[in-house]
Amino acid sequence: MLTGIPADLGSGPVRLRFERIVPGDPLLGLVPFYRFKVLDTNGDEVGHINLRIGATRHVTMTAGHIGYEILPEYRGASYSYHACLAMAPFIRLHYDRVILTVDPENAPSMRIIEKLGAKFINETEVPIDDPAYAKGARRKRRYEWVF
Repeated sequence: MLTGIPADLGSGPVRLRFERIVPGDPLLGLVPFYRFKVLDTNGDEVGHINLRIGATRHVTMTAGHIGYEILPEYRGASYSYHACLAMAPFIRLHYDRVILTVDPENAPSMRIIEKLGAKFINETEVPIDDPAYAKGARRKRRYEWVF
């Protein structure tokens, strides 16, 4: 169930601004998610972060509950890490633990996930019928972030 958004979500140099709720597609195993803009201290948008609500195979094996993207010109400033920390109070309204996933070759994201204190679960193949497979994903590293 999608519930209210806390008014102030921030950590370090990051503030999150709620953007919208994106509906899921049950036929594809896609769940609804909350989308937030990631803003820096000047209020400039530096990326976005999503919280997926649900536990389909796609979420738990491939996509994870949290997805983020920082614009290339802002990478390397720990914005993803702080966006995850900023989102934590909101995540706790829905979960006491979440699955985070990363492509094995994405070392920067792996470092962020490990810095958050998430514990490695396993590395797995992306199922051929998963939407991520059609986009080129073949393997995912899975982590559990406990609150």
